[in-house]
Amino acid sequence: MFGLVVNPAPKYDESLAGYLHRLGGCNGLWNGEVIKLFKDLSDELVYDWLSEHARHASWRDVSAEIRAPKFNNQKVWSIINAKYCPVCMASEFYWRELWDLTLYTVCTVHKRELLYRCPGCQAKATQKILFRESCDSCGHPIITACSSLPTVDESKLWISVELEQRIRGCSKNLSPGVDSLTLAQFHFFAIRVAVRALSCTHDMNMIIASKSYKNVVPDLAAAAGKILLGWPKTFHDLLNDLMDLRESSLSWRLGSAFGRIYNDVYLSLTDECYDFVRDEFERYVVLYWEGPLAMRNRRLSECTLLAHRWLPYKKAARTVGLPESFLRRMHMYGELATREFTYTCGKTATVVDLEDARRLTSSRHEPINLRETSRLLCLSKKRIEQLIEAGILKFVGGCPHAGERWLIDYSSIGALVPNIFLKSCGVDFITISQVAKHYLPTSNGLTELVVAIKDGEIPVFCRAESEAVCVGEWLVSKSELLLRKITLHSSSQDKGLSVADAAKELGVKEEVAYALVRHGRLSSEKVQCSRRSAQIISPTAIKHFKRNYILSPEVARLLEIPRGNVLLQLRDEGFSPVVGPTLLHAKCRQYAWRRSKKLTAYLASFARLYGLPE
Repeated sequence: MFGLVVNPAPKYDESLAGYLHRLGGCNGLWNGEVIKLFKDLSDELVYDWLSEHARHASWRDVSAEIRAPKFNNQKVWSIINAKYCPVCMASEFYWRELWDLTLYTVCTVHKRELLYRCPGCQAKATQKILFRESCDSCGHPIITACSSLPTVDESKLWISVELEQRIRGCSKNLSPGVDSLTLAQFHFFAIRVAVRALSCTHDMNMIIASKSYKNVVPDLAAAAGKILLGWPKTFHDLLNDLMDLRESSLSWRLGSAFGRIYNDVYLSLTDECYDFVRDEFERYVVLYWEGPLAMRNRRLSECTLLAHRWLPYKKAARTVGLPESFLRRMHMYGELATREFTYTCGKTATVVDLEDARRLTSSRHEPINLRETSRLLCLSKKRIEQLIEAGILKFVGGCPHAGERWLIDYSSIGALVPNIFLKSCGVDFITISQVAKHYLPTSNGLTELVVAIKDGEIPVFCRAESEAVCVGEWLVSKSELLLRKITLHSSSQDKGLSVADAAKELGVKEEVAYALVRHGRLSSEKVQCSRRSAQIISPTAIKHFKRNYILSPEVARLLEIPRGNVLLQLRDEGFSPVVGPTLLHAKCRQYAWRRSKKLTAYLASFARLYGLPE
C-alpha cells in the first residue's frame, strides 16, 4: 500500500502506531514519514489495507485516532501520550497495542507501571525509541530502565486487567453490572466516575484536555479502579464525599447535592447497560438521602419515590397512621429524627424519618388523650391526672402546653390490669368509682389503691372481659378496704349546713351568704366532702351572726321605710354598714350593720313592739 521495499508482518499484539513506526524504521524512514503517508491515504485504501490478512480488530479504531486525533483524554485510545513497559521492551522490541489504551497504565505481565517519560531526562516518550532503543534527547538506554521495581497501585492494575480482558475478548459478560460492559462502555463509565471522584480534591471536569500541563491519566486510572473495584460500596462513598463537599451550600435538591454526577447518571449514562448504575444511585437515595423528594420527579423510579424514608410531617403522619401533632410532639422531645432544609426561595420545611415514625407505631398503640383515657378507665379526668402525676400512667411527647393534649401511652393502661381477677364477688362488693368518690376523696388515696390492685395485694372482680381495663368498674370488697384502713368519709351534713342552706336560714340569697363568708362576717369551716372540699356553717355560727349583725330588710321593716332609704337614714344618725354594695373593701348585695347598743336603742325607739336584747 505504501510502496515500500521491506514490509514486516505485524506482531500478534502490536499496536498500529507502533507498527507504522517500525515499518518506517525498516525502510530508513525515521521522521514519521509513514505516519504522514497513512494520514494522506483515502478511506477506501485504509479500509482495504486493514481488511487484508485480517489485521487486529483494534486497528480500525486506532486508525481513526491517528488520522483524525481528538485532543482530550476521554477517548479510548491515546496515541499522543505514549507509554511503554521497559521490561516488555527488553524482551522483544515492538510497541504493544495495550499501551495505546488511555487508562492502561500498568503492565499486567510484569506488574509495573508504564513509563510516560525518559527515566534519565524526563523527556516525553514517543514511538521513536523503536529506532535507536534509547531516548532521543539524552540517549538513556531503554533496557536499563527496568532495574527498579516500585510498588504497583492495586486500583491501576485492576483496571488494566479489565481493559486487557475486553480487548482480548475475555470479558465475563455477566448481566447486569460492570462485568457486562464492553471496552468502549467500560472506558466511558470509568472516565466519568474518575473525574467526579478527583473533583472532590482537585479542580477537575470532563474537559480533561485543560489539564494538558499535567498528565492526569494515572490519577484517573487509580480513581476509576478504586471505585469500580469496590463497587457498590465505593460508589456510595463517592456520593457521600460529593454531598459533604457541597454541604455548606446545600439546597436539598439532588442535582445540587451530588453535583454533575447526578446528570451523568441520568443524562450521560443513558444506555441500558448502565441501568445498574441508576439502580445503585436510587438505592443510595432510599438509604441515605435525608432531604425531600418531589413525587413529580421524572428521573427517579416510582419505587424509589415510594420507598423514600424522609417525608414531610403531613405525609409521614398519613403513611404511618399517627396524628401529625403527635409526630411534632415526639420530635420536640427528642424521640423522632427530623431534618430542616431551605428552598432557594427562602421557604423552610421539615422532613421526618419515616423509619422512626414506623418504629413509634410498632412499639406502641396510638397514644390516646385525656378524655379517651377517662372513658376507657371509667374514671374522671381529674383522677386520670392524678394517676399521671403519680407516674402510674405513662405519657409521650412531654407535658402538654396551652392548647395541647396529653398523649397517654396505651401500654401503661394495659399494665394496670392485675394478673388474676376474682372468680366471684360478694354482697358487700362496690365499684372502684364508688370507693374513689366516698372512701378516697384525696388524690393519694386512689393512686395507692390502684398500685395495690396492680401488684395483686388487693383482689378485685371484673364482670366481663370487655371491662378488663375499666378500672372504675372493677369490684372490691368493703372488708378489704377496712383491712387497709380505708373508711367511708362522712357527709358534710353531719357537721353543719352548706352555704346555700345557711342562706335559706338567714332569709337571704346565696350570693349574699357567700359574700358574708368571704368577708368573715359569717364563720365557716372548710371540710372534705367526697372528692371535693366544701364550706360548712355550723348552727352556732348562724346564731352568732343573728346576734351581732342586722341586715337592711330587717331595718326597713322596723323603721317602716323603703329599703332604699335605710342607708341614708342610718348614715344621718352616724351608723355605717360593715358590708354593702357601695363598700369597695366589703362588697355585698345587701347592707349589714353591727348590732351595737346604740343602734339597738335607736331602732327600739321606732319599734316599741319589737323585742330586742338589752
